[in-house]
Amino acid sequence: MPTDQHLSDQRKFHRISEDVTIEAKKIEYPLTEDIQRGVGVNISAGGICFTGPTPFKPGDLIGLEIQLTGWQHHKRSYAAVIDDGQALAPLTAVSRVAWCKERPDQDGYDIGVTFVDIYPDDYQALQKYISASQLN
Repeated sequence: MPTDQHLSDQRKFHRISEDVTIEAKKIEYPLTEDIQRGVGVNISAGGICFTGPTPFKPGDLIGLEIQLTGWQHHKRSYAAVIDDGQALAPLTAVSRVAWCKERPDQDGYDIGVTFVDIYPDDYQALQKYISASQLN
């Protein structure tokens, strides 16, 4: 079993702690309206770790809406600067579950996902947001 040090050495992306609201929906057929609400633990340009009330299986594809305040200001769009609705829009991504573990306090699950599909402009804005957060 890999150690925590080994896992951190394997990471390609710097992570920042973010306490954000997440909405996750498993992408499967037939489509369902089951939305899982969770809370972000940390985020990187490669994925996010969040807590949720029910487990996902490794390999599951899930659609995410991440309420990451301020990330839109790093887009090259004027709409993100002047339109409050656009500035408050969530970051959306299709993700693949990498791992899922029951929390030590048995209050839900820690879920780690990697981003599989994200709009290129959104991805660049996320990278800039993370870089700016590292400087603070």
